[in-house]
Amino acid sequence: MKEAARPRLAIVSSWNVDCGNASYTYVLKKEFEKYYDVEVLGLDLHLLLRDGKKFRALARRHIAEMAQRLKEFDYVNLQFEAGLYGANNGEILSNIKTLMDAAPNLILTMHRVDVHDSSLSREVVFFIKNKFSLKVLRQRRWLLSSARLYRGILKHAKHLSTGKSVWVKVHTKREHRLISEILNFKNVIDAPLAFLDAPERERVQSDVRPSDLRRRYSLPPEAKILGAFGYIVDYKGFEALIRAIRIMPDNWYLLIAGSQHPMSIEPWTPIQPYLKKLLAWADSGPLSCEHRLRFIGNVDDNEFTFLLRNVDAVVLPYIEVGQSMSGIVALAVESGARLFCSNNLSFAEVRRYYGDAFGRFDIGNHIEIAQKVLFDNTDWTIQRAEVYKNYNIASLVRLHRDIFEGRMKTLEARH
Repeated sequence: MKEAARPRLAIVSSWNVDCGNASYTYVLKKEFEKYYDVEVLGLDLHLLLRDGKKFRALARRHIAEMAQRLKEFDYVNLQFEAGLYGANNGEILSNIKTLMDAAPNLILTMHRVDVHDSSLSREVVFFIKNKFSLKVLRQRRWLLSSARLYRGILKHAKHLSTGKSVWVKVHTKREHRLISEILNFKNVIDAPLAFLDAPERERVQSDVRPSDLRRRYSLPPEAKILGAFGYIVDYKGFEALIRAIRIMPDNWYLLIAGSQHPMSIEPWTPIQPYLKKLLAWADSGPLSCEHRLRFIGNVDDNEFTFLLRNVDAVVLPYIEVGQSMSGIVALAVESGARLFCSNNLSFAEVRRYYGDAFGRFDIGNHIEIAQKVLFDNTDWTIQRAEVYKNYNIASLVRLHRDIFEGRMKTLEARH
């Protein structure tokens, strides 16, 4: 008897590039392949992120061709981060709508949802309070423009859901409530990011080789390592880590696994402004610590988890910018890292899933960072094992399958 064909799933995302979305898509594909024939349709960022009439025409053709292909699949998962889908908000909205229209059975994963609302009077007052700062004005204009983009996407998803299966997936309960209650769109699920399956988690957590790590990055055998991870951008708050390392004992080093964001690369710019500030902070005054910094650039996924597991502390000092869930916090917890996170709203949302599975400190408080890293010996092993039972890559894919395969009653019971 001929074996029945398996359902086909298309995942639209960045692919084969140095990008968190691409890494996340890789683990999703691997887990989904246990159940479906999976193909990743990679977004051509070279076309989509370039401005200019000819590039926009080529980008639209690329999206149209991808939309045509989506009709061949049973299920579609669009991994949405605005910066992947166009050079401006108008192009982004047009492109994502084209793909959503073509998808026969869709889950739209939104890695951020921001529907900030305001009035002209409130904006004027805010502008005056900030002393007519042009920088603040540009930030507020970007915020309002971004909010219109997200509202447009969600409004379109709600419209399409009247004729076919369209669901939105988010990474925080705050965003779930925003979409389901404020925007009155009920086809929404929430779950934290997840990366490691059970064998990978066991392998990573057992891969404890701190001496190898020190040799690899030319650190003395007695060195203690504070790890920073991800793109070097201002909202990451890395300056707090530099201030912390300056007041920590001399055997502590700051290792930064990441580089400047590709979107920050500008012609005729000798150095990215935020990176320039970090270097200046490291080299200022009598407490200069530049000799205790290691910039190792971007690393592959295996090296990334090895570093998370083997540094003496992982610190995520992010400021509040309305970010959704950080992939690094999920991977750090899965890897068994000794993790400390700032008290921003994003990490507060993570705690609604994880509970007290990592340490905390106030945003920008470099003294508290140093104290927590040096003296907080909390063991989160039991708490994290419980978290992993509920939130892992297998349970995440099972949640997607419940939607794709129409198990609505089971899904509703979970929320």
